[in-house]
Order: sequence, then C-alpha cells, then structure tokens
Amino acid sequence: EAMAAVGLFGMKVPKEYGGLGFSVTSYARVLGFIGGYCASTVAFISAHQSIGVPQPLKEFGTEEQKRKYLPRLAKGEISAFALTEPGVGSDLQSVKTSAVKDGEGYYTVNGAKTFITNGWNADLVITVAKTNPALGAKGTSLVLVERGMKGFERGKRLKKLGLKAQDTSELFF
Repeated sequence: EAMAAVGLFGMKVPKEYGGLGFSVTSYARVLGFIGGYCASTVAFISAHQSIGVPQPLKEFGTEEQKRKYLPRLAKGEISAFALTEPGVGSDLQSVKTSAVKDGEGYYTVNGAKTFITNGWNADLVITVAKTNPALGAKGTSLVLVERGMKGFERGKRLKKLGLKAQDTSELFF
C-alpha cells in the first residue's frame, strides 16, 4: 500500500493511464536505490513493471485493455507474467498451456505454470498459451487472466533459497 501511494506500481505506466511515465533510466535509478535496501522488493517491482504491466499491455494491448488494466495496475493491483511450465521451463516453443477460443470470442485456458514471480498475489496474470499449435512459436499468444476467473487457481507458494520475501508460486488453469 505504501509503494502504491507514492506511485511505485506505475513508474513505467504512461501518464495518460495514471502512471508516472518514467524513462528507463529513471526507473533503473529508483530500482537501484530500493535494491540497496531490499532485493525482494526489487524483484517484485521488476516483475510487475518490466514483464507484467507496461510492456505487454502498452506494446500489444488494445486501447480497451489499456484503459481497463493500466490505471488499476498503476494504482496498486499486482501483475505477473506466466511463462515457465513444469517439465518445459521457459522454452517458448515447448509451452503446453493452451487457450481455445469459444464462439463468443473468449478463451478457455488449460495448463499449469510454475516459478511465477508475483503469482500468489497477482490480480492480473499475463499468461503465455498456445492458440494455434500448428504455427509453433508463432501460434503462441498472451492471454489476460484475472483473479477470480472460473477455472483459475493458485497452487502452493514455492520455497526458495533466497529472496524469501518475494512470492513465487504455481498457477493452474
């Protein structure tokens, strides 16, 4: 809550979506300062800011998605990026999680992810899934999965040797 109150959740979110709109240099300076006190906090913020919030949504999201999610994430909701899978690791071409579109344009996601930074606390999970397996890596998409969606569950919180204050977990779809 304290980090959200001073804008740390929205450093890289453009100002028009409620963020601070920091440059990469300014963002790196803030992380460097925080890292001098707590590496777990830097891991959390980096996962939220660098691979969670702005990059996929800012670069590839529709305007509707940007307006819906970026202000919420800049104000304190948490994001995660789910790529790594049991038995596959982070090999994009070998991802087994699938997303099948129904007649109304919604996707059903099936699969599992592991070692997901911020996975336990995330409000929005940007999930790597195969939408067209015949196309190999080009048939892979990013699917937005929100906390509370039917069929989305968190597994156990994983114990680590270091950065114990930063959450890492399993996710099931």
